[in-house]
Amino acid sequence: MRRAEVFVNIPVKSIAKAYSYAVPDEMSFLAAGWRVFVPFGGRSVEGFVLAVHDEEVGRCAYDLKAIISAVDEEAWFTSEMMEAAHCIADFYLCSPAEAMRLFMPGKSGLKIEVEYEAIEGAEPLSLSIEARQILQYLQKNGAVEMLALQKAFSAFSAKIPAIVARFIQQKAVRKLYRAKARDRARYENVLSLARPLDDEMLVRYRKRHAQRRLLELLAAEGQQSDAALRRKGVSAAVLRAVLESGDVKSEKRRILRDSYGGMTGFAASFDLTKEQQAAVSAVCPYIERCEYRGFLLQGVTGSGKTQVYIEAAAAARKAGRRVIVLVPEIALTSQIVLAFKGSFPEDIVVMHSQLSLSERNDAIFRVRRGEAGIVIGARSALFTPVEDVGLIIMDEEQDMSYKQDEAPRYHARPIAEAMAKIHRAVLLLGSATPSLEMAYRARCGELTLLSMPERIGARPLPRVECVDMREELHHGNRNIISARLRRLIEETMAKKEQLILMLNRRGFSTFVMCRSCGAVVKCPSCGLPLVYHRSGRLLCHHCDIEQASPLLCPECASPYIKYFGSGTEKLEMELKVLVPAARIVRMDRDTTTRKLAHQEILTAFREKRYDILLGTQMVAKGHDIPGVTAVGILSADSSLNMPDFRAAERCFMLITQTAGRAGRGDASGQVVVQGYSPEHYAVQAAIKQDYEAFYRQEIAIREQLFYPPFSRLVKLIVQHEKEEAARQEACRIQENFLAAFAGRTDQQIIGPAPALIAQFRGVHRFVLLIKTADLASVRDFLRGEGLDTRNDVLIDVDPIMTM
Repeated sequence: MRRAEVFVNIPVKSIAKAYSYAVPDEMSFLAAGWRVFVPFGGRSVEGFVLAVHDEEVGRCAYDLKAIISAVDEEAWFTSEMMEAAHCIADFYLCSPAEAMRLFMPGKSGLKIEVEYEAIEGAEPLSLSIEARQILQYLQKNGAVEMLALQKAFSAFSAKIPAIVARFIQQKAVRKLYRAKARDRARYENVLSLARPLDDEMLVRYRKRHAQRRLLELLAAEGQQSDAALRRKGVSAAVLRAVLESGDVKSEKRRILRDSYGGMTGFAASFDLTKEQQAAVSAVCPYIERCEYRGFLLQGVTGSGKTQVYIEAAAAARKAGRRVIVLVPEIALTSQIVLAFKGSFPEDIVVMHSQLSLSERNDAIFRVRRGEAGIVIGARSALFTPVEDVGLIIMDEEQDMSYKQDEAPRYHARPIAEAMAKIHRAVLLLGSATPSLEMAYRARCGELTLLSMPERIGARPLPRVECVDMREELHHGNRNIISARLRRLIEETMAKKEQLILMLNRRGFSTFVMCRSCGAVVKCPSCGLPLVYHRSGRLLCHHCDIEQASPLLCPECASPYIKYFGSGTEKLEMELKVLVPAARIVRMDRDTTTRKLAHQEILTAFREKRYDILLGTQMVAKGHDIPGVTAVGILSADSSLNMPDFRAAERCFMLITQTAGRAGRGDASGQVVVQGYSPEHYAVQAAIKQDYEAFYRQEIAIREQLFYPPFSRLVKLIVQHEKEEAARQEACRIQENFLAAFAGRTDQQIIGPAPALIAQFRGVHRFVLLIKTADLASVRDFLRGEGLDTRNDVLIDVDPIMTM
């Protein structure tokens, strides 16, 4: 037997090496990239084959456990996927198994189930009546799951886990691990004629009218599923008779689930603008030559970037290569799918986390069979098992939703760049407000800059006004809606046009406070203020903890509880009072929990079934709705108060992107921006929609403070149940860093300081922020300190939030 190197699919940082297993003779087909089922530490788990060696297992100094079985009928990981996974593990300091898990829907192909089996001949002494009943049940029924045991003995079900655990210690019962596919493909029977329908066959069926009609139907319409035939009135007896006759044959066909399959695209029939044509002409030669090149497509809102994506995708598909299209939010998926379906009606699959595991696996099945060549979705779509990728498109590349906030804490952009290089593909980044890092790289020549400074049809950008909410307060207006925004809403409704309102806080009131003692009701896990929702519940938007709103203060028992701040629910209520005739729809996390809820809301709004769309930043990005002529942005500058170097960039992008939703049709657009810091340079540049002015001022500050793009950041979060222990360990790491990089100004460390969420579920957290011009050296230092395998230290390369 040969020897295989296998990474076990267990999300534990300390398991960062491959283990050797014997390859049974009947599995001689196994090679790198296969998923397998292996024994590990007394149980059976899923693993990924890294390599297979031809030397005999007998040459090892110890006995190797054998691979139990293969999970799939073919290798899951291509060589390009394996290379990308190694790049991810190296860059983000995670284990290879953690990186490889990203390439699987649900992060595992197997569901491991535990069963309990009585060991023959074992008879423990002094058993209770209940324990003896369980043992006899196991001896009679064989291997049984815990749930089945608890159902069989419901009278004392709570005691069963402890009884079974004692049996295992006494070696009277053993655990068995069964692997089941987490998703099972669905099939249907498809019927077709076994031979051409001729006169002789029709004569034989002249007295069997129902069977003859079925034969004529199959001859006229081709193969039909048995379910479709039953819907057309064909009985089961007729189906059985023609199958037994041999004149009709039945085959199994896999049912491919697709929530977007019913969408019909619209084919574009207009000429490209000069800027669009220049962009397409720059990109396509690299696609045709199978040569890597990175492009930054910077176009104002409404300039037609999507059409450039479609033309570039057409060039890649013409060359026989595949395309991956990424969008930052699931809410944007439907719009770009509609646009692409106009040109590629049957060539698209969609991948994102709101789709079921079955549907995502069906999409992968279509891609692997060559039935679809364009994958569209959120950041997880990047990990679809696609071969021969010729183009990777990343729309709204600046969006921070491309960053994953759990291990491995990757950002889709550098992974997309690495995968484009591996596949010798083109990387096309698009944005109206590029991230400063990408804009800087384009100006340095690392990316090719493609500019589209005008809207399609020379439509003007919307006119933007700013309202200082401090002045509103001086004039006695304590409402969340300013007088100017109120007039804009009323004017828009009077003209029967549509309006978008953005308030980047969901819920009704942002915090609840006792007016007697000043105590704020906080989350017991993370310490952040709980948000009041109209349901009467208090929610933590970080932990998702929910509890009832108190009638009395938890601290002093005072009844004087007051709700402060405003969220989207409160804005919705005030709008219904202000414009009672308006049809209002809200889009935030609370209203989009169902699958395809984003699509339903946006479709209804696009079809003018609603007059006002209000929501969080979900409504700010990428939506092209011609009927929208007015936009209101509330608390536009609230992000400026965050202790983060990207605060100004977030503010500028949010205002510019949201304002860009107005005036994309025939009528011009108007925007009202409400804030408390209208004099800030980010707000002023956003009002003028002047990216270059913002870039010049912000890049100078970044260079002075040694922040990206002039450095790379690594955030370390040190955790411990005792606050002082966490602080001391963070100080130790800081001291070791300073000693390792003594005298180097290009290696800086800030902290330790309490994290923004200083205590989470009883664990204290301290932050260290490393600024470096030599990321490879920092990664080597962190590995040398063993921090990459410790569970009490979280490592975040290129963090979005520094606190």
